[in-house]
Amino acid sequence: MATFIIDEKEYDLKIDFKAVKYLNGLYKGGSYELIGKAMMGDVETFPNIIYAALRHTGKNFSLKKVEDAIDVAIESEQLDFDGILRLSNEVITQSFFYKATVAKLMKDNPEGQKALENLTK
Repeated sequence: MATFIIDEKEYDLKIDFKAVKYLNGLYKGGSYELIGKAMMGDVETFPNIIYAALRHTGKNFSLKKVEDAIDVAIESEQLDFDGILRLSNEVITQSFFYKATVAKLMKDNPEGQKALENLTK
């Protein structure tokens, strides 16, 4: 399971219904646009993914607090683009909720599927 450190504590990242509703509402293209952004490791989308995936903890972290934790992780060289790409895809494209849809989207693009798997290792 993907994890993220905030306030010096490690939390599991999990997509639940509240997270899906929040993320789906961010983009005109809904879940399909979110999936595309996660697959690309979109840096602007990443804080929203982490924020949404922390909601299940009940800690009520603000988006600003998540962004600050990401900033600290990047500044301390604990998080790089590969980490953003890996976490975005583990939380979104490999989650139970989105995984079947991603598989259907990638069905006709085996090279793309293989590339995505290699990038997220």
